[in-house]
Order: sequence, then C-alpha cells, then structure tokens
Amino acid sequence: LSFLWPSLDLQGIILLVILLDSSVTEGRDFPEDFVVQAKADCYFTNGTEKVQFVVRFIFNLEEYARFDSDVGMFVALTELGKPDAERWNNRTDILERSRASVDALCRYNYKLGASFTVGRKVQPEVTVYPERTPSLQHPNLLLCSVTNFYPGDIKVKWFRNGQEERAGVMSTGLIRNGDWTFQTMVMLEITPELGDVYTCLVYHPSLLSPVSVEWRAQSEYSWRKVLSGVGALLFGIIFLLVGIVIHFRGQKG
Repeated sequence: LSFLWPSLDLQGIILLVILLDSSVTEGRDFPEDFVVQAKADCYFTNGTEKVQFVVRFIFNLEEYARFDSDVGMFVALTELGKPDAERWNNRTDILERSRASVDALCRYNYKLGASFTVGRKVQPEVTVYPERTPSLQHPNLLLCSVTNFYPGDIKVKWFRNGQEERAGVMSTGLIRNGDWTFQTMVMLEITPELGDVYTCLVYHPSLLSPVSVEWRAQSEYSWRKVLSGVGALLFGIIFLLVGIVIHFRGQKG
C-alpha cells in the first residue's frame, strides 16, 4: 500500500536537498529545459506493523538517487547521483529528519486516514436477471450484477441446484466507478430446465456472510401469467386513479 502525503516537514527535507544539489544542473551539459522531481511514499504491511519510507529523486524522468528507511541512508542509482548521495549522507540533520519520517510522517498520517481508506467498507448491491426473455431448453445468459461496493476484494460464484458451476462463467472484471466504489458483472451461460434454481453467491469483506440471490427457471406459461398479472395490476391502478379523479370532479361540481 502506497500513500503520497504532503507535509511541511517533508517539503522542507526535499527543498533543502534540492537546494544543496547544485551538481545536478551546474557544470554539466544539460538541455535548457529540465525537470527535477522528488516523490515520497509510505509503504505499510499489516497496518503499521512494518512501515517503509522512500523518497525518490528524479531528473528528467530518470531516478538518480533515493532515501530508503530500510537502508537508513541515501543511495545513488546512477553516476549523477553518487556525489549527491554522499553529500546528503554527510548532513546529519537531513538524515535524522528522513529517518524520523517513518513515525512523524507515515505512521502519523496512517492513523489520520485509516478510518476512511483502509478501514472503509461498503456492502455490495446484488441483482440477478436473464439477458433475454427466458424460454425453457433455449440457451440464455444469466447476469449477476454486483455494484457500489468497497474495497475491491470481491468473489462471485454461480450455483445450479446447489452445485457450483465453473464452465460457461464470464466476468467483466473489476470496474472503478470513480467515487471510491466498484462494480462487476459475472455471467453464466445457461440452458434452463423447468425447476432449475440458479444462485449467485457474493463474498465481500463488508459482509458477515455471503449474499445469495436466486433465479428460478419457469415455464413460458408461468412467465405469461406473471406478465398478465403485472398488466392487470397496472390496468387496475390506472382505472382506480381515473375513478378517483372523476369522483373529486363530481364533488366540486
């Protein structure tokens, strides 16, 4: 896990090092336009059990030196970086501040941000539906849509009548929504038989137990009954609303 935390203390270290680093640009055959960068990262293992602080110094896209808290000193990565690393290592104040950043920068900011980053959990929303109007003994695609979850550690399995299905399973992979949530869709090729029960099982760190959503294969007659029932219900609601409107208009008259 890598974080880049802005810090006045860290900026002071970087600025001091760059100001001291006259050898980067002076007395050398460099183009008129150049870019010097410093990038700081904190790497965490098992929370803050093990923390590594790394500062990389880059000249025109090439990293030439770095500080690594595991090493405890500056290390040259190119010929350009050798005199600079030696100079920085001879500065006790720079070394001490860099080493102290493991606690003062990394561990400190981890505690500030852990609750809404590594500790954040949002439960997934799961829906199951066929790609086309289902028909018995005709190939179809059953879709399990899993949306709006965090973190991205998700596992989705398909079952048919209690037995896990491995063949004919496809996935979109993990998709970022751009709002600190993810989505994915896992599809299963099916040729439904009457009475088949398909189950999408979703495992996620935010759940105490997996979410299970079923889809049952029904005959065409059953589907027509459902559609007819829905149509009749809608017609009844419309008829009721019309009756209410007529009733109130009659009262006003």
